[in-house]
Order: sequence, then C-alpha cells, then structure tokens
Amino acid sequence: MSTPDSISAKEIIVSVVVLAIFVGAMIYTLTLFGKESVQTKAPISDIGDKSLTHIDAVIKLVSIDANKGDLTARIEFDASDNLKNEDETLKQDLKLFVNSANGKQEIDFAKGKRMTPVEGVFNMAEGQATEYPFDKYTADIDINIARAKPLDKKKLETATATDSEHPAAKDESDEDEIPIGVDFFGSIAGFAIDGAKSKNSDIDFVTVNVNVQRSGTVKFFSMFVSVLMWALAICVLLFVMSLVFRGRKIEIGMFSFLAALLFAFYAVRNSQPNVPPIGVYSDFLSFFWAEVIIALCLLIAVFTWIFRTQK
Repeated sequence: MSTPDSISAKEIIVSVVVLAIFVGAMIYTLTLFGKESVQTKAPISDIGDKSLTHIDAVIKLVSIDANKGDLTARIEFDASDNLKNEDETLKQDLKLFVNSANGKQEIDFAKGKRMTPVEGVFNMAEGQATEYPFDKYTADIDINIARAKPLDKKKLETATATDSEHPAAKDESDEDEIPIGVDFFGSIAGFAIDGAKSKNSDIDFVTVNVNVQRSGTVKFFSMFVSVLMWALAICVLLFVMSLVFRGRKIEIGMFSFLAALLFAFYAVRNSQPNVPPIGVYSDFLSFFWAEVIIALCLLIAVFTWIFRTQK
C-alpha cells in the first residue's frame, strides 16, 4: 500500500504529458519567431541590370512608426563599372529622385564622389494604428536616377546616327535616365513585411509597394491578453456575487486584491508589443470592459462590507 507522500504512476504520466506539451509549445513559438525574424529579401526589378549602364539600389527598412504612419528606409547604391572609377567614385554628376515624406526628394551625387546611402521617411497609407493588432498599411517607395546635366543633343544625334550604321556600337549611356535594379530587404520586430514591384515601374523608374501588418505572434499575444482580461474579470464578478448573495465573510485582503487587479490590467495592456496609446480596437474588445467590471465589483464589495450587519 502506497503512502500519501509517494508519487503514483498516474501523477508521473500527467506530469510528463504536461511537460511535453509545454516543451512542444515552446519549440513551436521559437520556430515561429525564427521565421518572422528572417530578413525578408525580395528582388523587385532586374530589368535595369541587363543594361550596360545601370545602378543597383538596395532598399533596407530601418524602422516603422505606426502611430505616425512613417516608414523609414535606407537606400544603398552600386553603380556599374562604366559609371564609376576604380576607387568607386563617380565619373559624372548624378541626381536621385525619391518620394521622401520629410527630407530632400532630389539628392545630388557629385562627380568624383561616392554614392553614399540615403535614408528617407515614407508615408504609410490605408491603415490606422487604432485597429491594433489587425492594422495594415501600404507604402510606396519611388526611385529614379538621372544624369544631373543633360547630354549634348548634337552629340546624342551624332551617336544615334553612328548607332544606326553600326547597331552593335549602341550604348545605353547615351540616355539621360539611368536604368536601375532594385532589391528590397525588410525585417522589423513585430511586423510582417512584404515588398513587390508596382505595375507603373519602368526600366529607369521603379516603385516598390510595401505592405505592412502585425506579425502572427503579436496578434496571438494580443488576443491572449484580451481573453485573459475577460477570464479574470468574469472570475472576479462571480467572486463578488458570491459575497453579496451567499453572505460569505468579507476579508480586508479582498479589497487589496481587487484594487491591485484594477491597476494591473493597465500594465498588462501596455505589455503588448508595439501597442499604441489607449483607444485601439483591442481596448474596446477587452480592456475597457475588464476595467469597468473590476471597478464596479470593488465598489460593490466595499459597500457590502459597510452596510452588511453582523450576525
């Protein structure tokens, strides 16, 4: 006969099953995080790479501010060999056109200088932070590079005539616009990001359509917090109803518990990743209701303690 302190086989099996479920959930969560944290790479346009004279542009996302609706990106450049010297400096003046929301939209790259990276802030449209965690955004990044000084028309006509006689001698460098190839990199914690080329893009003008939404882990955690708030609020409501209608004894410690829970919900609400200020969709879904229920239950418990007569 087993003693009360001995561990039964049933308890061991239950413990092993619970531990296995916990380990499996943890492995799944880490795997999901690994997939979301991978740097998203998308070749946007490779048409410009096929030209003898071209510039490769790499767009890397730096940050996303959903509250302001801003997307910050850094653009790096690599010119073809016939546009740069051996020391990576340019052979001619170039001008970059980009649709930055706050900053220069026309940037000059001087002859004899390198094409340094450019950082710009782009406007995110068609989305509101108040829809958290189901908010979605779109942003357009336009890139166009041209020679700062237009080519001599007479020289261009002469070159065109020569090309008509000798088609093989034609060089794309006879144009003012520079063909570009664009790659996109995007990985920001808490966001699922996707980049694609716009239908309006051309060989020398590329528009990148960036789609942004909250990652799967953020949505799951936010919904978990909402369910947790509702579950605790309902438990507190049943607890206070039991005090009122069943006449159970009220302890002073109950008031501390309810008051602490009232303020703890605010901290739990703000623990959600990248959560905007109070007033978003998830607040109307659970936080506001939970706060109201807890506050009313606290008041009911206090008044019940005050007016209940001793038996």
